[in-house]
Amino acid sequence: MTTSEITGTYARVLFDLASVADAVDAADEGLRKIVETVRGSVELRDALSDSAIPGDKKREILSELFADAVSPEAVAVATLVVERGLAGSLGELLSGFGEIAEAERGIIAAEVTTAVPLTDATRASLVDKLTAVLGRPVTLRERVDESILGGIRINVAGRVLDGSIASQLDSMRAALSNASQGGEADSG
Repeated sequence: MTTSEITGTYARVLFDLASVADAVDAADEGLRKIVETVRGSVELRDALSDSAIPGDKKREILSELFADAVSPEAVAVATLVVERGLAGSLGELLSGFGEIAEAERGIIAAEVTTAVPLTDATRASLVDKLTAVLGRPVTLRERVDESILGGIRINVAGRVLDGSIASQLDSMRAALSNASQGGEADSG
């Protein structure tokens, strides 16, 4: 079993536990807090990844940091992942959990790429329009890529809507390169 499959299994376990406790949102928020904290502290990341530190000590560290601030389901599953030597896969666990939660709730994820970060107003407008077109709730996975120069690229429900300036320039280049070349005017 690959690491991705293992973290996928843990993500499913977390979703099932959180569903039974009616705490899917709390588990998502809690797991996000755990991942952000671990990513933000080199010392914590190193301690949780160190195979010389016993599992019960790692469990104690996570419990001290998160027991009062994070859903118990998120702490329990994150602890299992860390104890199994997969502390570096906590981010993958978070992604997998989010995908499962969205799919189970009938939410469609739209991958949105822009040259600059979306404003709150643009984000809300985009979510509203995509929700109306698709007839289901939509969540955005945003990515900034300056190479598209401007505009927006949306990948949703197997379709790519590319309104980026880079794409438009590529189309113009192709059209110009395929256009017949004119000669000099006949001055007869």
